[in-house]
Amino acid sequence: MTTAVALIAAGVVLATVNRQSDHARPLAVPVAGKPSGPADTGPSSGVRAETARWVIRNVGPGHVVACDAAMCGSLAALGFPASSTVWVKDSALELQSADVAVLTSTLRTRLGPAVGALTAAQPLAAFGSGTQTVTIQPVAHAGRAAYERAMAADLADRGLAGRALAANSRITFAAAARVPLERGLVDMRICALLATLSSGHTLTVESFGPAAPGAGTGIPRNGVEISTIDTVSAVGTAEPATALRALVAAQQPPYRPLRTETRAAQAGSPAVLTLLYSQPAPVSPQNGAAP
Repeated sequence: MTTAVALIAAGVVLATVNRQSDHARPLAVPVAGKPSGPADTGPSSGVRAETARWVIRNVGPGHVVACDAAMCGSLAALGFPASSTVWVKDSALELQSADVAVLTSTLRTRLGPAVGALTAAQPLAAFGSGTQTVTIQPVAHAGRAAYERAMAADLADRGLAGRALAANSRITFAAAARVPLERGLVDMRICALLATLSSGHTLTVESFGPAAPGAGTGIPRNGVEISTIDTVSAVGTAEPATALRALVAAQQPPYRPLRTETRAAQAGSPAVLTLLYSQPAPVSPQNGAAP
């Protein structure tokens, strides 16, 4: 369903390889019944609102989000479209209709251990603590084991791509940006964009943004801050800057950023063009994942 991008020859030449999504093989999992015992009140309204704001900013309506009634309500209250949510009631199989699951204690208690078979091991983000904890996790349509194999392969690919980009003399990376890049912790869509741009331009990259709160250690950064292109400000009106923004705007999903923003110069830091890509990043199943 999506294309994974491999970067070759110091991050300049791109080869696209068609791979099928892990939606290809639905996984049969046990359906949990409603447990007995004390009622679970779930996270507070404040934790739900914080989670909803993160989902709106970082997941976006292009993905379908599975949630319990209260969490779906918090998303709707902040303007997230109902058409991009799935209200999960009693069965873990209902997660199959979504791309991302917002797992509250209420939902975990209701669905039981079956939820683990259909979600990734590493959360995209987490909020709250104790019984108030909410995690945002990708749905693993072919099962957790297949999803984790694909994630491990993607991490290796991102590491190769990142190290190639780090060695590319046409891109200047701030010191803080090099660490996640070389460790394979930058979204491959960002790596692909930088490689493409560097074939005809010089760039300065200030940051790939912070890791999301509570994110798993292997979750890639989904943002990039570019300060200059061909030595001029990336947020200015010079031709290289306008061409950069036009190129970004012309991309098709999943390579079009979820958000494109500018930040004015601040004390000690330049103005930047910020591109934020939707989470979760596309994963290309391989090494045992669904064919």
